[in-house]
Amino acid sequence: MKGYKILIVEDDQKMNQGLLHIISKEGYFVQSVDSGEKALEKIRDTQFDLIISDLKLPGIDGRQLLSATKKYDPNILFVIITAYGTVDTAVSAMKEGAEDYILKPFDLEELRLVIKKIMEKRELFLSNIRLQRQLEKKYTFDNIIGTSEAMMMVFKTINRVKDSKTTVLIRGETGTGKELVARALHFNSDKALKPYLPVNCAALNENLLSSELFGHVKGAFTGAVSDKQGLFEAANGGTVFLDEIGDIGTGLQQTFLRVLESGEIQPVGSFERKKVFVRIIAATNKNLEAMIEQGSFREDLYYRLNVVIIDLPPLRERKGDIGILAHHFLKQYSAQNNKSITRISKEVLRLLENYAWPGNVRELENIIERATLFEVSQEVTPDSLPPALTMPPLISDMKSFSKDINSLEQLSKKHIIKVLETTHQNKTQASKLLGIDRSTLWRIMNRLEMNSNNR
Repeated sequence: MKGYKILIVEDDQKMNQGLLHIISKEGYFVQSVDSGEKALEKIRDTQFDLIISDLKLPGIDGRQLLSATKKYDPNILFVIITAYGTVDTAVSAMKEGAEDYILKPFDLEELRLVIKKIMEKRELFLSNIRLQRQLEKKYTFDNIIGTSEAMMMVFKTINRVKDSKTTVLIRGETGTGKELVARALHFNSDKALKPYLPVNCAALNENLLSSELFGHVKGAFTGAVSDKQGLFEAANGGTVFLDEIGDIGTGLQQTFLRVLESGEIQPVGSFERKKVFVRIIAATNKNLEAMIEQGSFREDLYYRLNVVIIDLPPLRERKGDIGILAHHFLKQYSAQNNKSITRISKEVLRLLENYAWPGNVRELENIIERATLFEVSQEVTPDSLPPALTMPPLISDMKSFSKDINSLEQLSKKHIIKVLETTHQNKTQASKLLGIDRSTLWRIMNRLEMNSNNR
């Protein structure tokens, strides 16, 4: 946070120079003036992050300077310095946009803490702005969002093959957005006005899936009271998306291979073949190569499907996209739930980036949707997150630790170290996560001879 620009407005020269010296030592870029008029000239020339102004000034006073500053740039933060007798005026100034006030005579540590708190707010504001600007960049297809190298490769591949007739295989873990990529391929292509028909291969047994995809004729099986058109025929000229292609049986794999090779389908119970012009996009979260080795997936079908492969990275491998995605979902669900939540706290962003995301982007979306329902402020805070993100995992797998942990005391020490790492050595937060008070945590740490900085 160092390097932020602060302007001091104080007509008492001794106080002016003292503040200049103290705040400069904290690593901030600081300038000072002795009047409100000079301050207004300064803010027109320099982009300040914070103005610290005495309430009583000759000419334009602190409250008038606050009003003029907020009109010029509402994002400049403002702190009032006041004497005890004018506290009510300082409180009124906070209602008009000041962040805080400092009472004369003030303690140096108090001054440092006030500035630190305000600069943390500034840092969060700028971080949110940066993420919003990244989000506004045209790195998206529908709801596929990302600026990571892996996602840029996905976008590049979509652009290159979207207008072709080539079969595409999309690989990725559950929740990574495979169907979004399939939709992007179709609806950004020259086939966008033609049908796009998805089917979940894992949801139907082999006989039903054959009928669903290729249709059937009357009397083909019990219940087939009339001819039925299949998805391949209905999607003629468009796209069929075969999700979970790795779950189809070996018999249907042979049928798929024939369709891919000849472009012809055969309705169940019919001897007639029909020519269809359909682009096939398939997706799987399974390792098809391993399935080939096991004999559960045909090698020739695999090579027909993987003409072009799009690999979607899991969210844990694209942590730089988490903040952008979170802001995207926040904007979406805040509007949907009639909320005015516009920001995500720095602590929440840290928790999101440190989480393993077993459910990938879908899990992130669900968590942000939940947060918009539970949050009562205009900023997403840890209180609106589920326990899975805010509570550190308990040590349950002894295999993950060294063999020298052979006592309950050593296990406790290891767990406390893990919790302290999670909270960046913050004892207050750590004690809350451990379910004990801070003094109890200190006693345990002393007993276990754990040295740590006081926080």
